[in-house]
Amino acid sequence: MTEHEPPTSTNPSEIEALIARLKHGSLNNHDTLLVERLLRLLLTLIRVVEQKNTSISRLKRLLFGPGSDKRTRTAAAPSNTPNNDAPLAADESSAPTTPSGLQIAEPTRRRGHGRRGAADYTGARRVACTNPELTAGDQCPSRPCSGHLYDTNAPAMFIRLEDRPIISATQYEQQVLRCSACAERLTAPLPKGTPAQKYDPTADVSIALYKYGAALPFYRQARLQAMCGVPLSESVQYERCATVAQCARPVYEEMVRMAASAEVIHSDDTRVVILDLLKENKHLPASERRGVQTSGIVARGSTADRALCVRSASCGREHR
Repeated sequence: MTEHEPPTSTNPSEIEALIARLKHGSLNNHDTLLVERLLRLLLTLIRVVEQKNTSISRLKRLLFGPGSDKRTRTAAAPSNTPNNDAPLAADESSAPTTPSGLQIAEPTRRRGHGRRGAADYTGARRVACTNPELTAGDQCPSRPCSGHLYDTNAPAMFIRLEDRPIISATQYEQQVLRCSACAERLTAPLPKGTPAQKYDPTADVSIALYKYGAALPFYRQARLQAMCGVPLSESVQYERCATVAQCARPVYEEMVRMAASAEVIHSDDTRVVILDLLKENKHLPASERRGVQTSGIVARGSTADRALCVRSASCGREHR
């Protein structure tokens, strides 16, 4: 056995027998190996205790093995090892294999609010935010409190989505300081010039352009975003497009008003059908059904031309 070789397990009964032979002065050749094993164990314990990162729990695991963990015993498996007493040094404490008959209990998934957590944004750029006025160890800014702040090491996560050219994300890890006396939590502010708004206007416009300008369906955008580590579900994309539509609606209504007073109006139907009107036709009698399509209208004025795309039906109904 070398100096750095781990000590071998020793049965306590062997040690008691060795002590009895020492008292009677009847040592044999086998006792030399036993004494060497005990001395090697003593040197190992001294070397571990001298380390700075050694704790009582680590020393306990070295001597007696790991403690009980959250496992459920399914069935008692037969053991092929002899039933000896507990050894002083655990040889099996570092074994990577799971003991037979034991099954690790899988944690049940807690039902949440349906929102995505910060861990899902694996492709987000991370920015650490610290409080420019307060640091750990400072006195609590609350006047009636005399406590001091300490770092909770649990920053508040704020995710902001931007466009580059796919939708990218930046994760701001805002430092959270907490008072040891009044338990008040102080969150570091975002960097200067960063609004506390999750969706940047550039991200909203890009989603709408991908859908209605590049004819990229929402589910394909969601698949592309998931591959880049910035998940963006189909329902969220629709909500952001609806926000853009509300912002552009005054422009569209102004174009309609200006087109109504134009000198010449050109209109022509396209091959694009209106799906919601097709559903209405299915519930109508055959004599009342009409063809539905999308019409393009160009209004020519004295100063400029204006093009509008109006959803219409041949029966005279009009839907914008």
